Amino acid sequence: MSQSPSSSTPSIEVRGARQNNLQGIDIDIPIGKLTVVTGPSGSGKSSLAFQTLYAEGQRRYVETFSPYTRQFFDRMDKPQVDAINGIPPAIAIEQQNAVKTTRSTVGTITEINDYLKLLFPRLCRGYDPVSGDLIEPDSPESIHRKTVERFGKDTTLLILFGVPVPADTPVAEFFEFLQQQGYARVWIFGKAYRVDSPEAYDKKKLPGKVDVIQDRVAPARRSRFLEALERALDFGKGVVTVVDPDSGEQAAFSRGWTSPETGTELKPPVPGLFSFNHPMGACPECRGFGRVIGIDVDKALPDKSLSIAEGLVRAFQGDAYYECEEDLERCARARGLSTVTPFDELSAEDQQWIIEGEGGDPEDAYQDGSWYGVRGFFDWLESRAYRMHVRVFLSRYRSYTTCKSCKGTRLKPAALNFKINDKTLPDLWQLSI
Repeated sequence: MSQSPSSSTPSIEVRGARQNNLQGIDIDIPIGKLTVVTGPSGSGKSSLAFQTLYAEGQRRYVETFSPYTRQFFDRMDKPQVDAINGIPPAIAIEQQNAVKTTRSTVGTITEINDYLKLLFPRLCRGYDPVSGDLIEPDSPESIHRKTVERFGKDTTLLILFGVPVPADTPVAEFFEFLQQQGYARVWIFGKAYRVDSPEAYDKKKLPGKVDVIQDRVAPARRSRFLEALERALDFGKGVVTVVDPDSGEQAAFSRGWTSPETGTELKPPVPGLFSFNHPMGACPECRGFGRVIGIDVDKALPDKSLSIAEGLVRAFQGDAYYECEEDLERCARARGLSTVTPFDELSAEDQQWIIEGEGGDPEDAYQDGSWYGVRGFFDWLESRAYRMHVRVFLSRYRSYTTCKSCKGTRLKPAALNFKINDKTLPDLWQLSI
């Protein structure tokens, strides 16, 4: 048995495989493609896949570690084969009778999930949910590189760090404090001021934060530039700003997972954040199940071809809650909404009004005579669920629905702020599991 892919396709070259039932076979397996090994029982499928390819890939990977580290890995014997070339590190997912639970997915049963939650923190990139800008921790070296790319190597720049100003602090007193710390200039509202001349400051009050000039230096002087950045990051609590005094253009950088522009702070991408079976990563709304049980509006309004007068809201029909039907009709007439027009022919705004009401607490809306909404009605009933007949009534209109908070990914919404190749991690997660 042999296969010869095109020379341009990278492949795993197996020569003379003699493991168990294999009879000295030669085969080339293309890398980056799905290859399926089939055959009758005893033909050597497992011998090729697990005891040859996986064993050699794992054995070579383990050999890259130090002798001390290797002692903690299971020992794997070298397979009986003449040569294997181009084999990458390998993982194996073996068939097993796993115990399924309500949290189980294909990813958890096959244990792929364990590898993904280790992979994602290494590959992901954080994005500010407010501005959409990239958020990543910066070091003095990375700030120097980005500064050169943006401003050029020979542009003289100001390196600033922010200092909070206590409320109602006199200008002279604050400037004197900075002067005692060894600083000579500050940058306020796009202008530099000397701290030994507080009278030159032409405003009565200082802003809530003043940028202190750590140094004025061009990126070409690398060692001095890096030293100034390091000190500014320390004094600025991990945030530094680089300003071109001539053009006024500036760029802010942060040592942590924080956006200097908006102040948005992301949780560091650790494995636990990408595991719905871990409290750190599980969605707090559905607790990692992906679904929540709650009121299903489609059950409350089962036939949307009916009008309000024809009994659109099933829960309002009968003697128990007929007053709610009267409230809906009264408020609809006051709104100028036809009570004989089918629900599915109403505008989206009117449909939303029927379901959600006019907002606020349903108790207050009832007292004010305004419409509390179908959902507000059920929220009011939920507060009385200690009564048996109310719980029985609510059960008729409950169903499992996709969690709105995590959109069914089971992950905490914080994971939505990370992407790989412009795809959100929950999207990749769904594709993977």
